[in-house]
Order: sequence, then structure tokens, then C-alpha cells
Amino acid sequence: MAAAFGIGTAHADPVATPAMGGSITNNPSPLSFDSGFGAITVTGAVSGLAQYQSNATHLAAGDGSSTLDLSNGWVAIQKSSGLVQFYVQAGLYSFPTVGAPYEKSDDTGHDTFGYVPIAYLKLQLSDSFSVQAGKLPTLVGAELPTTVQNINIERGLLWFQEPLVSRGVQVNYASGAFSLSLSWNDGGYTNVWNTFSGLASYSFGDAGTLAVDASIAPARDFVAGSQIYDLMYSVTSGAWFFGPYLQYQHYDATKAGGVTLSPSASDWGIGALANYTISDTWSLGLRAEYEDSSGSGSAFIYGPGSNAWSFTATPTWKKGIFFIRGEASYTTVGDYFKTPGFGSGFGKTGTKSDQFRALLETGIVF
Repeated sequence: MAAAFGIGTAHADPVATPAMGGSITNNPSPLSFDSGFGAITVTGAVSGLAQYQSNATHLAAGDGSSTLDLSNGWVAIQKSSGLVQFYVQAGLYSFPTVGAPYEKSDDTGHDTFGYVPIAYLKLQLSDSFSVQAGKLPTLVGAELPTTVQNINIERGLLWFQEPLVSRGVQVNYASGAFSLSLSWNDGGYTNVWNTFSGLASYSFGDAGTLAVDASIAPARDFVAGSQIYDLMYSVTSGAWFFGPYLQYQHYDATKAGGVTLSPSASDWGIGALANYTISDTWSLGLRAEYEDSSGSGSAFIYGPGSNAWSFTATPTWKKGIFFIRGEASYTTVGDYFKTPGFGSGFGKTGTKSDQFRALLETGIVF
């Protein structure tokens, strides 16, 4: 299947799904059994997370100065061969994100995509062409959903602007160095099928991979039309992986019956992912981002006209199915009170301009 572009990995995974884009890889010997209709594979992740942060907002149940939580507790069952294939992922998960309040995993499923966040049926019509339908991972962005799928524990500022899971249909085509996926779906999990999204990528071999994605939703009464685009490049050179990317997003003015309810707004960002493989067991993940917004409409980031920087470093140790990693991140925001009555920074009063976080995550990917 085609999923979010991700950052790739130097290690071959025994199963293609879920995509793993960091130092943590799928179990090289997953549980598998013959169903009589083909091999069924069972994989999953169980991990715990500890977090300390300055200037906590307390806007979510897990967003205090310190937090302990189950960051992953899910199982994936899949059939990835033959004409008829499927993938079902079920359980608990959380989405720690730099600069955003942390919501615990037992609330995240209830408030977002349920306890079966991804589930789809796939027809592999040929070596090059397939069709799938159900609850699909987004085609948009350079980072993947769960913590274990990425080089950093937290996802970034740009990830926070993107759709994550959509209900829809998707066609995939791959030939040589080129791949293309197109989807008709409900965008940000709205249950209104009015969004077109696509992802195209081309591999230049050792020179890297270039990818572009888009998600476009038309306006309707009380809901603004929206567009989001990413341009992403990734390359591995020796022990280093580099993944710079650009993002642009625009919301039209919100209207109802021809009357403008709120003006338009735009947002752009630039980010860079990097991962250095120190040894077979140790690696260091890095990320830097900048995001800026314009317009006086929907409150992007920390309010209309606001901007933000973030820096993240994540050393990881992995052996077999076990892993442990730490993380330090720093986020600073500006112009979050640029529009009177809108916007907020950090802290209980929303008046602090920066936030530091330290995290520790450990668990297994089986």
C-alpha cells in the first residue's frame, strides 16, 4: 500500500504495513499462520511513555508538568499476499506532538479514530496496480501516525496541520522508480466524502527520492474549503538519513448562504528530519522546523499570524523487538496575540512563549 511518505529505513521490514520510518523496525520474525486462504501475519507494539514539560497548558488530561502513559498498545492483523488482502489495526495509541497538549491514549482513541483506527480491504489486481477501501492512513506528510513509526517520539509542527486517517477509497500504481496513489475520502475524518488526495514519488536510486502530495477539499456551508501540499525529499548517505520538506496549507473564507462568517488564512512551513546510525543498536534522530501563518481567519498554530520554531533530538537503543529512547524538544512561538482576542502561547494563562520537553519511551515491537 501507499502511505504517508515517511522517512524510510535502511533495514528491510518483513511486512510492508505498518510503515516504519525510523530506527525502530518491524519484528524480523513476526507471528504468522496459514489460514487456508493465505498467510495471516500478526504484529503490534506495546510501549510506555514518561514526559516532563515546562509551561504546561493543562488543556488535556495528560498535559500536566509530568505524565506517565501507555503510548502504544495495539495489534495489527494482515494478509499481504494474493488477490484479496486486508489490514486491521486495533488498540490504544497516543499522538505526542511538539507544542501541543498531550492527551492520554485511553482518551485519544475515543476522541479521534476509535479503537480500530485503520482497517481496509485491498485488491491486488496486478504487480503494479491495487485498489483499497476503508479507514486509510493519510497520503499527506513526512511523518507517520504512531510513535514507534517515526525517528522522534513526538511528531512535529507540520504534522499537526495534516489529516491522519480518512475513510475512503484509494488506487495505487507502481512501476520501477515511480509510484502514484490517488484517493477520494472524507479528509480530516469528517464523514463527508468530498476530499481528493494524492501522493506521487520517484526514486533516483542512491541520489534519493522526491515526493509530492496534496489534499484538496471544496467549501460547503459553515465549512471552509482547504488545500494542503507537501514537497519532500529523502536520501541516505552512509550512516546518515536526511529528509527536508516544505508544506503549504490554505483555508478559504468560511461562508453560509453567501455570507462570509470568517476570513481566509494560510500557513507554510519548512522542516528537516535526520537520523544518524551509530551502531547496530544505537541511533540519533533529529528534527528542526519553522512554521508561519498569515490572514486573520482560522487560528493556525497559536493564533492568526503566529509563527513557531521547534527542535527535537532523540537517541534510540534497539535490540531485537525491544527498544528504549529518550527525547528533548524545544518549541518557541511568536505573534500569538497578534490578533486581539485570538491565539494562545504556553502555560495555564497562555502567555508563555516557549516550552521544553523531556521524554522517555520504552517497549516492544512484536
